[in-house]
Amino acid sequence: MDLYMDPETLAKILGFSMGFLYGESFSELDFKVKYVSQWFKNRSQFWQWFVASLLDTQHHFQFGLALMLIVQVIGLHPLVALLLYYAGLGLVTSDLKDYEYVLSRLGLAEKNGKTEVKP
Repeated sequence: MDLYMDPETLAKILGFSMGFLYGESFSELDFKVKYVSQWFKNRSQFWQWFVASLLDTQHHFQFGLALMLIVQVIGLHPLVALLLYYAGLGLVTSDLKDYEYVLSRLGLAEKNGKTEVKP
């Protein structure tokens, strides 16, 4: 019985876990800046809006999709490509839960137990 995983499976697991954990860390930092930080609370309403908007537009969802796309276009070693592709997938997966909140906060969706995007 072979106990070793093949390199492709390891690259997928490692890439996904790296992307997902990076995304979770960014989400925690985003939350702490906007809702816990005394520095943020002491800023004017304009600067609070500006910083919150900047953080909202820097979602790792987009970076993950871009990484998944770029990896397919440039020529990399297949294991490196798998690692980076799955890191992008981890970023996308980590950020999905944040999108519902951001859409409702911006008034683009209503939260009634499920997200309904406004026309």
